[in-house]
Amino acid sequence: MDGFMISSWDFTTGTAQPNPPEVREIRSGHWYHCQRDAAGLRDWLEAQALPEAIIDSLLTDDTRPRFEQFNHDCFLMILRCINLNEGSAPDDMLSLRILWYKGALISTRKLSSRAVSNLVKQLEAGAGPDSLPSLLVDISNGISGIISDFLAPVETRINDLDIDSQVDVKALHALHSRLLRLRRYLKPQRYVFDDLLHADIPALSAQKNHFKNCLDTIARLNESIEFYIDQINLYLANINQQQAEMMNRNTYLFSVIAGIFLPAGFFTGLLGVNIGGIPGVENPVAFTVFCIGLLIVVALEVIILKKLRFI
Repeated sequence: MDGFMISSWDFTTGTAQPNPPEVREIRSGHWYHCQRDAAGLRDWLEAQALPEAIIDSLLTDDTRPRFEQFNHDCFLMILRCINLNEGSAPDDMLSLRILWYKGALISTRKLSSRAVSNLVKQLEAGAGPDSLPSLLVDISNGISGIISDFLAPVETRINDLDIDSQVDVKALHALHSRLLRLRRYLKPQRYVFDDLLHADIPALSAQKNHFKNCLDTIARLNESIEFYIDQINLYLANINQQQAEMMNRNTYLFSVIAGIFLPAGFFTGLLGVNIGGIPGVENPVAFTVFCIGLLIVVALEVIILKKLRFI
């Protein structure tokens, strides 16, 4: 088997059988799973007489999910999957390209996809899909299932926001950012299945209802992500509002206190000037009278501020 060929299966007998290494040409009813950045893949595709435009679409670095139909028996799907590889963040979504070409299925990837790996294990165990259209449905469902599993604990965390008073705001911001990146790729993925259904591919007519279910699943996942993002936005907005109200209340309190003691500061500053002629310098009770006078001024200020509803 060539270095770019990860896995190759024959579905023509009704039961998936691994292709022998010497099988090099693309045959109807066969699935070829390839390493997209491996040397020799483009040469192999060109040797199969695939049009250059199709090869470019299959190997391009553009990773936006899309559906592109070339004719009634040739189309390309680009899907994004949750990255469950060790050392990778799940929201660093990997790209899976799937080309249907004259009854054959060619898929390419750079990083391992859990959805495809699980299918290969099933085929090796003698289980799994028995035809290429069913294989395409299972890949789509596998991708959506992994995304759904990833979002399950997110839903639990969102539901706990109202009852958990010790929320890690920094972690919540990180979750919010992750959901935004997921939405970026999953939203157009919905249109992939919508376009696939409208293309009305003859070879996939028996699986039309299955692809409708795939579309409904992706739509539900997108709606869930939108709901989670809105809930986090609402929670963070409430926190910001509470902090702003606390800051405004503290600022207001300090302003009132400063206003109350402003006359006292004025009088003490005035009497602290080292200039002769200050009243009461020779009177032993002058300081006591001055302090009582300041208390009366402060009391009058408090009464006035209360009547004006400043405090």
